Amino acid sequence: MVLDQRRTSILNLIYQSNGAVSIDLLKERLGVSQRTIYYDIDQINGWLEREGLSPVEKAYGKGFYLSERTRDHLASRLKLTDEWEYRLSRQERICIILISLLTQSETSSLHDLMERTQVSRGTIFRDIKKAADSINPLGITLSYEKGSGYELIGSEQAKRQLLTTLISDVLSSKDSRHLHEKLYEMLNPSSGNTDDRLLIFLENEVASIEKKLNVSFTEEVVQFLILQLLIVVKRKSDNSTVSIDEEEMNILEKTNAYQAVEELNDELKKNGFHTLPFHERLLLTMQLLGSRVHREHIASAGTKEIKQLQMVIKKIIDDFQLIGCLIFDDRKQLEENLLTHLKPAYYRLKYSIPITNSYLKDIQKQYPEVFYLTKRSLSHLESFVGKTIPDEEIAYVAMHFGGWLSRKNQYVSKNYKAIVVCENGIAASGMLRSQLETLLPEMMVTHTVSVREYNRNPFDADIVFSTSFIKQKWAPVIYVPALLDEKDRENVVQQVRNLFNDAEPAIEIDLLMAMIEEHAIIKQREPLKEKLQHFISSHHSLKKEAHKPMLDELLTEETIQFRKELSNWEEAIQLASAPLLANESIKPSYVEAMVKNVQELGPYVVIAPNIAIPHARPEYGVDKLGMSFLRVKSPVSFSNQEKHKASLIIVLAAIDNETHLKALSQLTELLSEPGNTEKLIQAETAEDVLSLVKKYSLK
Repeated sequence: MVLDQRRTSILNLIYQSNGAVSIDLLKERLGVSQRTIYYDIDQINGWLEREGLSPVEKAYGKGFYLSERTRDHLASRLKLTDEWEYRLSRQERICIILISLLTQSETSSLHDLMERTQVSRGTIFRDIKKAADSINPLGITLSYEKGSGYELIGSEQAKRQLLTTLISDVLSSKDSRHLHEKLYEMLNPSSGNTDDRLLIFLENEVASIEKKLNVSFTEEVVQFLILQLLIVVKRKSDNSTVSIDEEEMNILEKTNAYQAVEELNDELKKNGFHTLPFHERLLLTMQLLGSRVHREHIASAGTKEIKQLQMVIKKIIDDFQLIGCLIFDDRKQLEENLLTHLKPAYYRLKYSIPITNSYLKDIQKQYPEVFYLTKRSLSHLESFVGKTIPDEEIAYVAMHFGGWLSRKNQYVSKNYKAIVVCENGIAASGMLRSQLETLLPEMMVTHTVSVREYNRNPFDADIVFSTSFIKQKWAPVIYVPALLDEKDRENVVQQVRNLFNDAEPAIEIDLLMAMIEEHAIIKQREPLKEKLQHFISSHHSLKKEAHKPMLDELLTEETIQFRKELSNWEEAIQLASAPLLANESIKPSYVEAMVKNVQELGPYVVIAPNIAIPHARPEYGVDKLGMSFLRVKSPVSFSNQEKHKASLIIVLAAIDNETHLKALSQLTELLSEPGNTEKLIQAETAEDVLSLVKKYSLK
């Protein structure tokens, strides 16, 4: 009876839930059929019974759960007692084979690899071939010599990058706990007191480096640095393996990170361990500079590079606001958060340090418009570093913007406090925080912390949301992913209702009362609250995400106009707004606000030659999302400069920072395609415009 990776994940999901876990949630998370889930549950129950524990139980209509006795037994952490009880997947075995070959100073025999992966001779041969095929594109070959064993042939730089990627993949994977432990066992076998002493020493030294640099690294980074140091110290390499430009060496040696590495090296020597060669100290400095953090105190008097990066960040935010037709609240805090993230990102790009991002596919799937707008805005960072920004880095920045877009000014009284425990850095923490605060407006998130901070410090909180398994201390724990899908949101709301006795209806009443008071005088407050409470209690359901319309849902025959010429830009904005006034998307005050914005802020609405997108904040008179199109054959001037002339006036009336983004990103893509702007200028009928609009309105 074995528990493979999927069955271990199922047991983890059930264990980490405060209530029952539905079959639909397990199917969604694991990507398998209902029949497979039931078969896996049978296998899990066989293992539990063999351990003398109660099996997984099922509550009709709710899902699977564990008895208190079983939960108590698994409380320290879900860990299988016998290595043969966990079956490694093929991808995990390939990872072990490659890491083994990259970190061992001698060749590895077939028997060694079989021992590490716990598979048969036939299986290991197939795995070795797959491993060899996977690394050939990197310029690395897997060589075998009879009587000696297997080794990897290739440049040291290529092998270093491969090792970095493999270890990062292991540490960032949500389901790699067993593989993580296997990695430590391979690199630091408990064969003697010296090995244990070295590991403890390195853990303390990494914590010391955090203090010296005044940062808090993510848990993944901490583990990565410890593993990297473990490999370097044990390999005892004295030869320069990676060439570094002399000028760059001088720059690195002047950094605080290099000074911290030098102090680490001194401590290695004092404690009788092998020291780090000069080139390894430089490589470690690069790694420290590029490491992701939870937070960092960045002094106001930064280096020249940091000051330039601050200017780049301002341009990135300006572009995102301009392209997205929105305005961020608390922009200064957003700039500071982005600097904390982009400082190490800048060094990763500069020194070609590979990075993994387990959220990339989810961001591209759940927030495609934010990802698209972020990618366009990051052109300033590309120019600054002189390199293309990989999608993994773009996704992290998109998480910052996504979190900020979800922020809403809420009028609800805060009934309880929460903290968020997230190991994936400032971008993921911020994203999760904003999702939870939007989903649960009655809750105030007071802190976002790492697992280490959670374990070290007490916090005043009624509830804890965590992306990693943590031991419950002073408040109940709800386990969540950093990016919540619809099922996750339903699960979170249900668990919170169970914990706080279904307080949500009263909370929604507070919000409704505040909104009503904005537009009316309430003469009988308590009777109105009672009626609202009764209505919500009998009709309440979890609110789904707002519909984000396509471009062709907003630009229709009724909202498209044509003129040969107009007197000025004010007349152009007023005429272009007419269809939105007619269909009651906006009030006249919104038109006035758009005109006033241009008068006070200048021609910012001209986003490209011949294209203007006038807009203002929703509170100035937007009743529903709308967009209108006006083509003026003879361009109108928004300033005295030629570049501020526009023939296409597209008015946007957004109700918030998010709902319009899908249509706007489709419009941006349409206008970015060479030749399309001219086609729109030459258009004579609504059908001419709509034929293009429909082409870019893809579901």
